[in-house]
Amino acid sequence: MKKYFKIVLIFTLLVNFGCNTDNFLDEQPRGRQQLDDFFSSEENSINFVNSIYQKINGESWWQVTMPRQINDMATDDNWSGNTLQPRPDITGIAAYNVFPGSTYFNSFWESHYIGITRANIALERIPEVAMDDALKARLLAEAKFLRAFFYFELVRSFGGVPIVTTYTELLEPAINDKVRASVEEVYVLIKDDLVKSIEDLPSKSSQASADLGRVTKGAAQSLLAKVYLTTEEWKLAKNLAFEVMNSGEYSLETDFANIYQTGHYNGSESIFEINYFTNLTFSEVGNGLPITNGSRGDQGWGWGSPTSDLENAFLSEGDNIRLQSTIIKHGEPVFGDPATTSFDGAPDENKSGRTNRKFYIPVDERPVPYQRGTIALPYIHIRLADVILMHAEAAYFDGDEAAALNSLKSIRDRVQLTTDMALSGEALRDAIWKERRLELALEHHRLFDLRRQKINGVPRIALLMGPNGSFVKYNTEISTDPFETTNLQESQDKGIFFDINTHLVWPIPPEEIQLSRGNITQNPGY
Repeated sequence: MKKYFKIVLIFTLLVNFGCNTDNFLDEQPRGRQQLDDFFSSEENSINFVNSIYQKINGESWWQVTMPRQINDMATDDNWSGNTLQPRPDITGIAAYNVFPGSTYFNSFWESHYIGITRANIALERIPEVAMDDALKARLLAEAKFLRAFFYFELVRSFGGVPIVTTYTELLEPAINDKVRASVEEVYVLIKDDLVKSIEDLPSKSSQASADLGRVTKGAAQSLLAKVYLTTEEWKLAKNLAFEVMNSGEYSLETDFANIYQTGHYNGSESIFEINYFTNLTFSEVGNGLPITNGSRGDQGWGWGSPTSDLENAFLSEGDNIRLQSTIIKHGEPVFGDPATTSFDGAPDENKSGRTNRKFYIPVDERPVPYQRGTIALPYIHIRLADVILMHAEAAYFDGDEAAALNSLKSIRDRVQLTTDMALSGEALRDAIWKERRLELALEHHRLFDLRRQKINGVPRIALLMGPNGSFVKYNTEISTDPFETTNLQESQDKGIFFDINTHLVWPIPPEEIQLSRGNITQNPGY
């Protein structure tokens, strides 16, 4: 732990500041400045808060976005995919034959704590800086939101984690005494930060064009609604989601296919997203997912291949609109890309011969050279459809089935699907859950949904995975998919090792336990 927090301090003090691309590219390295210099002016304070944003998706492809991609591989939506390059630290996680020492657990943990450290420093130092009061309040609110965001991702991934809320706590000897807080304690901090941030954040419509992409009131309300949904505070989740839906700040994209397009930044549906840009001079200002998630037959790495089970879910609803914008299949045309009439899904090197369409870049829109970290595809963390479906789910569990049905209908209407307005009880619940799967497929929400959603008190992930899991039985006893059943380099029984007593959270990185001299304890079963 001591070593880890030294790493935190080094990264904090050696950062090249900037969130918006122009500032980031123009800013000169200031790594040797002291903290007093960092907070000597309004401009420096803004730049320091910008540096917190850099940790949302990590500063390289492997730190945060790849672990999120691996989370999707651990669900019924995705295979690991790449069968040419065995990687036990990836495929083992996806198959619940987990390697606790995977670099992806460690990088996710470290990157988030670096973000938390930067937020803590901002919250301690910005109050002392002479600047406009409204700007100061906004910057502090952004730091609170971002700290809550990091802790929310950590607690959902690892369970209770050490809570650090001040910079001075990182100094010896205090840091040596840090232990894991309870899950409940972490959620208290998250909720408190988000409630306070809402008060001083601007609406999206009031932001200057240069500030688009920064945290807004709607983003904080939406994240807090998702927190309440996770902690099963149904009425609070329902009311807050409804407030966002009726704020007039957001609207569903008319065409589902418009949500994920290169250069389509901060669209009408977007509530919280990270913008990426194409600049071939700098290696990590673009989105890496089109490459890591892309087919090995199409200049990609082949990780994260959609399952036939997911495709069947679309087909069972007659949902061709979202299917064509979600899954690309070997040998078929690519929707929205006239240049690709027969997609090379590399089925000999890919478990399912399928690729995620949401992170696919049409041939005519690709930078040259086409390489990781240079692609102008946004990464959307929260969008309005997600919030509407949060409202539907929370309303159902709060006993307001009429409101739940109306929200469900609004999502299905966009993709021209009818809604049975007589749905009630468990049938309505299941329809809402299925709609979340179809609407948000491959956007890195599925694992956390399956962990928190319960049937008779049992998390749904435990009903899909394990020796008797329905997903495992589909693949081993029912599926005749020509790609999945012939490429057995990734085992067809993926998920059979799932253990409900272990796999509702991931392992604490062993390095953190060792460095803390055992003060941080491991999760059961690892």
